[in-house]
Amino acid sequence: MREIIDRVTAFLTCSLMIVMVFIACWQVFTRFVLSAPSTISEEFLRYSLIWLTMVGSAYAYGKKKHLAVVFAARKIPVKYQLFVHLLVEAIVILFIVVVLLFGGTKAYQNAIGQVSSAIGMPMEYLYLSLIVSGVLFLFYSILHIKDYFVKHKQMSQMN
Repeated sequence: MREIIDRVTAFLTCSLMIVMVFIACWQVFTRFVLSAPSTISEEFLRYSLIWLTMVGSAYAYGKKKHLAVVFAARKIPVKYQLFVHLLVEAIVILFIVVVLLFGGTKAYQNAIGQVSSAIGMPMEYLYLSLIVSGVLFLFYSILHIKDYFVKHKQMSQMN
């Protein structure tokens, strides 16, 4: 399941990035060559960057490629490291539930009926990025917890 989610997320983020590069080039072309700037490109790029950031950060978290302060965690005795990892994941899950899922749902509900000015896109699609990334973060966090238990069990069997 993880591989499927990873592949789909990587494909979507890479595809969105490629589209954003082409749209940015189009915006520069229309502004400086045609002297008639595109009206939708700036808004599209702004909203795409939000989606790219939210989904991409969940993907990076899932791959453990995010910024982490591990200096202090490495100094803790091995027998307490599982507790520290679980504590960190509990804090992450709390953030995910409160900010991304609960807050994202509230923002989504508040945006219903609003429309973006240039594209005419319903604004709830923008705030849906919070909920989607929250679900991805939660999925990856649960997998991290499972991985920590498996690793801890393997280390216990070695001793």
